[in-house]
Parts: sequence; structure tokens; C-alpha cells
Amino acid sequence: MALKLELSDEKLLGELMNALARQGCLADRIAPNVCRIVYPRDWTPREAQLELRFFVRAWQAKHPGAIAVLHH
Repeated sequence: MALKLELSDEKLLGELMNALARQGCLADRIAPNVCRIVYPRDWTPREAQLELRFFVRAWQAKHPGAIAVLHH
């Protein structure tokens, strides 16, 4: 299962994708400011949404002005 993440600043997308990889997710760029995130198999879809939303919010706190939106 995968989610899409859209980031307001495409220059930061690579950094965010690397951070996601360190958390066990696979992320690949599918547009200049969008990546597809494949989360670990042992996460349920609900767990993935909660974990990724929490992670992205924490990442955004370190990058003021960057806006990230997760899509199903």
C-alpha cells in the first residue's frame, strides 16, 4: 500500500524522502514536488496514516514554511 505526499518546496523533497527512508519507508519522486511512499508491510493502512502524519508534522516543525499534504 502507498500514500502520496505533496510538498510545497520541491527543493526539500529529497531531504524528506531520505528522512522517510530512515524510518523504513520507500519513497520515490513521481513529480517535482510529489513522492509516493510505500510504508512497511507490518503497518496497517490506519497505522501508516497516523505514523506518517505524525512524522511529517515533526519534520515540518524543523522546516518552517514547508507545507506537506498526504494523499491516499
